[in-house]
Amino acid sequence: MAYRFLCESVPILLGRSSSNFLHRGSPNIKTFEGKLACGACCYMLHYYLEERGLNTKMMIKKRGREDHCFLLASDFIIDPTYRQFIHPSKWYPSFIFVGSHRVLEKHCRVEFWENASISPEPMDARQVLTNRQYAIKRGDYFTQLHDFFNKK
Repeated sequence: MAYRFLCESVPILLGRSSSNFLHRGSPNIKTFEGKLACGACCYMLHYYLEERGLNTKMMIKKRGREDHCFLLASDFIIDPTYRQFIHPSKWYPSFIFVGSHRVLEKHCRVEFWENASISPEPMDARQVLTNRQYAIKRGDYFTQLHDFFNKK
């Protein structure tokens, strides 16, 4: 399940010891918001979806000193961290938003989804997880991620 996969992988990429920081309240699928972890969440979700046959692109929208990443598949936004911009009373039942930016922006205090650009970050999680030498070149957190998923 994507929720468990993100809770296991994102903390490793961000050098954290648990997934508590990804949640608003007690950690569970209903409290996941991914605040300030959009890049790592999208990086890992891209891999998760790709392994299941869905190709996505990571997009980034910058607004002054802030930015936000999300995935795009055809014309559909796939955003695992949309909840950080919406009051909990407006959260959709799914922790991952899938739909159009117009639907999402009805409830948001910021507009991060329209006119975004393709992120320059390499979407190379498959290489990181399957090739330890490649993971080592990418850095310590990528090596730890590789080792975790390969139980070294």
